[in-house]
Amino acid sequence: MFRGLGTIVCVIALSISGMVSAAASEGPRKDPQWSTGGDARACSAPIWPKKINATPGPGQGQRVVIIGDSLTRNAREPLTRQLRKDGWTPTIRCFGGKRLDWAIAQAKRAKQIDQLPDTVVIAIGTNDMRWIDRATTRARMRELMKVLGRQRTVFWVDTYASGGDRFTRDKERWFNRQVKQLAVEHENLHRINWGNYARTNGVRFADALHYTSAGERTWAKRVADQVTAIAGSSESG
Repeated sequence: MFRGLGTIVCVIALSISGMVSAAASEGPRKDPQWSTGGDARACSAPIWPKKINATPGPGQGQRVVIIGDSLTRNAREPLTRQLRKDGWTPTIRCFGGKRLDWAIAQAKRAKQIDQLPDTVVIAIGTNDMRWIDRATTRARMRELMKVLGRQRTVFWVDTYASGGDRFTRDKERWFNRQVKQLAVEHENLHRINWGNYARTNGVRFADALHYTSAGERTWAKRVADQVTAIAGSSESG
């Protein structure tokens, strides 16, 4: 009798364990190595959804990873909404104040855990232009493209300077020329022309570097529209 009871208990325990494991596997997956280090500028851990977004649209069935700094952090909610509306399944890796060396490490880490999909958006450069010399910045831009490879569709959001906090119009123009040149050298890279677009459309700054809420929404829509127009149409075609 007790032997039989023990068997029943064992079966029930295994069943419950299986149910818990199944439930856990259906949820989003976080990078276990992600750490904010107690830095208030950090984003929460990047989420890699188990289930692909089923919303009909050009991005349906496709994932996209966005690697960015505080501009991405501030606009991540409207950006996620815009991308999901077009069918994409986005994962955002962002951290305020970060530069290209961090972006390179993020691309390597995402690749290591098989979370670097066929479409990647890079939105880094503002902090490099504030602090890092141009030769180092140019080399890091090329290193990042090397990590991403030539098989992925890569988008690079260029910069938009207010002229304050060490980020001048001259630095904006120089960095954006580098992105443009990289796009010439790498046929899989598409420049998202944000600086000229933002200036033409009167995007305003909330401080020396960051946009107003309306500006963040404009940035998010511009990025999502460009990704969908190019990557979405090429995949569906």
